[in-house]
Amino acid sequence: MPQRIDVDACVVGAGYAGLTAARRLGDHGKSVVVVEARDRVGGRIWTQKLSDGTPIDRGGAWLAPKHDAMFGLTRELGVSTYKTWVDGAHLLVDGDRTRRYTGLIPKISPLAIATIARAQLKIDRMAKHVPVEAPWSAKRAEEWDAHSIAWWLERSGIRSDIGRDLFEMAVQGLFPGDLDDVSFLNMLFLVAAHGSLGALFSIKGGAQENLVDGGAGSMALRMADGLGDAVHLNAPVRSITQHSDHVEVGTADLAISARFAVVAVPPALALDITFDPPLPDDRLTLYRNYVAGPESKTLVVYDEPFWRADGFSGQTSQPGSASEVTIDASPSSGAPGVLASFTFGPTAQRVQDLDPADRRRAVLDALTARLGKRAASPEEFVETAWFEEEWTRGCSMAHFRPGMLTRYGTLLREPFGRVHWAGTETATTSYGAMDGAVRSGERTATEILGRE
Repeated sequence: MPQRIDVDACVVGAGYAGLTAARRLGDHGKSVVVVEARDRVGGRIWTQKLSDGTPIDRGGAWLAPKHDAMFGLTRELGVSTYKTWVDGAHLLVDGDRTRRYTGLIPKISPLAIATIARAQLKIDRMAKHVPVEAPWSAKRAEEWDAHSIAWWLERSGIRSDIGRDLFEMAVQGLFPGDLDDVSFLNMLFLVAAHGSLGALFSIKGGAQENLVDGGAGSMALRMADGLGDAVHLNAPVRSITQHSDHVEVGTADLAISARFAVVAVPPALALDITFDPPLPDDRLTLYRNYVAGPESKTLVVYDEPFWRADGFSGQTSQPGSASEVTIDASPSSGAPGVLASFTFGPTAQRVQDLDPADRRRAVLDALTARLGKRAASPEEFVETAWFEEEWTRGCSMAHFRPGMLTRYGTLLREPFGRVHWAGTETATTSYGAMDGAVRSGERTATEILGRE
């Protein structure tokens, strides 16, 4: 017989959204239970220890300067942060040529630089007309939503092949997958939610400026420890049944009765839950068309960050390669040296299809060509293809197919009876980031407390 649990609120998903909702409800004296399908907490944030005990982040890791909700959480939990290493030259591989540069834009042709800057400015200007609370209400929302990001990139005016490849790869890092299948309004919404396109692309002053001592997942562990026995792992939810005054949430081993439920999982996973009454057709259509794309993160570990002594920042890029982008992700102590290597969209899928030994060789060959022979012999090599993770199915966040945001966006945060929705995909400010997940958990807790 399943274990019976009676609480005020049942939270489905132990990522930052779900843990925050449970924590805030608990702070107000509500009894909670958190059920998580994985064998760990954190969701798309996953801190794992190397053989020497050094924590590394296999998933989300970075905080931007304006991620106030996350920084508030670090203070609550007594966790410190540090700056991502940016000193030294960055590298861009363009065919047989490797370019050294500093700043945000590589030293390609002046005309290409000018057209990239103009394209970014156009995006930022349009994004200012998109309200983050209701992007579907923008004056040109239907026009922008009818087109894809790929459609806009074709008309962006960016000159030179390397300029287009570089800009497209950067956008692909935001929306892994087929850019023909992503709404242009969705891109404008993301930019509005983070302030500017430059902030999303940047390390210093941008989305990748700060790392968490002990790893980003260390806060999730502390939050879970604070919730104690209320957190249940290896417990995928199979059903949510609503009654007039409560909901029943079922897993293989738990039968939970709660006044309210919070569903804080990636949108695609909500389709795996049987709802009674069933989810309406419009909400089903939303979740079927609000999907995440292929992205892989590989952590390549060396005894020290040797590239720093060689005058490099660790920030490198080569569109279409087995290591499209790298960032220095070493711990605050400076050792070991950790390079975070990323691939996105079709490239991520193609590289993942390689035999593991060939995939490792392809990544290390790319790094060796950029950083020298020491890059060929890492101490550890940790891969995570997020689109193959059963309880994630893509990163960094779900994106809208063209035409979906204006038609169904109002459902993102609208409760379904006694079921409330959290997750970074439901956020406004910081949509797509850890900070957005935390904000969504806080919002959901406030909604439920307001119904008491």
